[in-house]
Amino acid sequence: MRLQDKKAIVVGGSSGIGASIAEGFAREGAHVGIIGRRQEKIDVVLATLKKLDPHALSHAADMRGAKACAAAINLMTQRLGGIDILVNSQGITYIKPSAELSEEEYDAVIDTNLNSVFFCCQAAYPHMKGRGGAIISIASLAGYRGWPLAAPYAASKHGVIAYTRTLAAEWAADKVRVNSISPGYFATELTSAMKPDRVANATARTPMGRFGELPELQGAAIFLASDEASYVTGADIPVDGGFLAKGI
Repeated sequence: MRLQDKKAIVVGGSSGIGASIAEGFAREGAHVGIIGRRQEKIDVVLATLKKLDPHALSHAADMRGAKACAAAINLMTQRLGGIDILVNSQGITYIKPSAELSEEEYDAVIDTNLNSVFFCCQAAYPHMKGRGGAIISIASLAGYRGWPLAAPYAASKHGVIAYTRTLAAEWAADKVRVNSISPGYFATELTSAMKPDRVANATARTPMGRFGELPELQGAAIFLASDEASYVTGADIPVDGGFLAKGI
């Protein structure tokens, strides 16, 4: 129970990576609040969380824009009675040639994947300042390399890692740790749109030769959220089956 009675907010906690991390936190004794866009998805995840944490909460919100992020984070912090952990797991993408990407599509990805991460961190900071807290953002392998057919997604994930390092340096003296996780290929809604040849290429380039299972991400998140990581800040942890380690 490494997170016993810790209060955690997971943005993007209604599906995929965020939902899995929320479940992992609840199993470790945390009181978890999830934020998502679609109520029907939130209800499914919350039902699972309630079995582990009777205090689990949820909130439906579109987290694009500083005001929306601040309103949601402040509301959930109030309902939970505080915040010790923030997870930014919100994310969308379009698999599309850069030359064909519309301004609306570009803005949607950057607003969701990058801007909302910054504004959620900004909203959580006053509640953590001085008393301590852990912020964990979900980055990506696309934050390390060029990512054809997903230019704004790659830019947003490079930015998430940059925010992680920058905010960690700014807020360390205030006892706020900021880290990120870069998942490899996992079976989520974002990867479900991948064509078979892209799936085959991703699998071939991963030394472990497979996609990851979502529970395999929980350990890194639990570690970064726990007191075991008290001297870890500004770090990005790849959980990628060896993808980044592999050469040509």
